[in-house]
Amino acid sequence: MLLALVAVLVVVVYAGSFLLFTTKDRVDQLDSQALRDVAGPACTDLRLAVDALPTLPADASRADRLARVGEQRVLVDAFVDRVQQVGVEALDADEPARSWLADWQTLVDSRERWARDAMSPYAVPEQDGQPITRRMNAIGVDACAVPVGLTSPT
Repeated sequence: MLLALVAVLVVVVYAGSFLLFTTKDRVDQLDSQALRDVAGPACTDLRLAVDALPTLPADASRADRLARVGEQRVLVDAFVDRVQQVGVEALDADEPARSWLADWQTLVDSRERWARDAMSPYAVPEQDGQPITRRMNAIGVDACAVPVGLTSPT
């Protein structure tokens, strides 16, 4: 009898733990399927659009850099708008969604400052000693890795 009770308790604890850990919102990844379904294709389209921009020469003028960053901003803004179409409730329900989208804006803002101030070399913004692109890339949607064109100086 005692062995049966212990077995039942083990099964209950295991099942409860499984449900708890598989249904809990992960704070570092997009969990909502609706959000993932929008983010994946939007990220792919963003990457293709950024990759299609011709590389600027290393000695590009400030005006050329500002123009390029302006093009990148338009692409990122369209990407963010597209992801936000899942709705306020979906974004609020998935812990990292809003901060992840804010990171995209932070990235293009930093590129704009770099282009305007002719800072060299370009450095990706950091938080807690880590580049924000690290957590942006770890969002759990493979297609959403930050395009190289948004992290390089040209």
